[in-house]
Formats: sequence, structure tokens, C-alpha cells
Amino acid sequence: SASPTAADSMASQLEKAGIHATRDGLHLLPPDQMQQSQQLQEECKEFLGKTKQFGEIVADFISVMESRSKVIEAEKLKAIGLGNRVDSEAEVRKRKQLELQAMINEKKAELERMNAQHDSLIRVEAEQKALIEKLTNNEA
Repeated sequence: SASPTAADSMASQLEKAGIHATRDGLHLLPPDQMQQSQQLQEECKEFLGKTKQFGEIVADFISVMESRSKVIEAEKLKAIGLGNRVDSEAEVRKRKQLELQAMINEKKAELERMNAQHDSLIRVEAEQKALIEKLTNNEA
């Protein structure tokens, strides 16, 4: 077995060669740099975990926004359809109103013709009654 001075001497020779001996083994970095390196590695792992989590949150957000966008687009199309239906309904009502007005005008014209015909028939009847009266009086 080597004496403590021989172990110390071997450790100092290794350090001169850039190799550091610790209870965890031999390392190329000095202990303080080794600790900082391990701390940096842990922080990197933590950062990568947070970055991954952030990416998942963003993906979920995008998914929700896309589905909402589809719902909004569907509602927009429905609203456009209803607007078109309202517009066409106004046109249909206007057309129906014009048809009904035309029918009213036809019926008024027919009523005027029938009234004129009725008046004419009343005159003819009066003339015929007068003629019959005259003929009956002439016979007597």
C-alpha cells in the first residue's frame, strides 16, 4: 500500500496533467467547474422540460383556436344564409304583393264590367216592360 504522501504526490501529478481525482472518480474538470457543469446540465434539462410543456400548451391552444375558428366559420355561413333568406323573403313578399294587387285590379275591372252589364240589363228590362205595357194598353 502506498503512503499518504505518495497518494498526495500522485494526485498532484494527475492535477498537473489536468486530471482531478475526487471520491466520485477521475475528472477532466476541476471540482468547482464540475459542480457548475452538473448544475448547468440540470438547468438545461429543466429548461427543455419547460420548453416541451410550453410547446404542448401552444399546441393545445392552437387546437382550441382551430376548432373555435371552425365553429365561427360555420356560424358565419349560417348567418350569411339567413341574411340571404331574409333578402329573398322580402323579394318573395314584394312579388306576392304585386301578384295580389294585379288580381285585385282584375277583380275590380270584372266588377265594373258586371255593374255595367247589370245596369244595361236593368235598362233593357225597363224598356221591355214599357214596351209590354204599351202593347198591352194598345190591345185594350
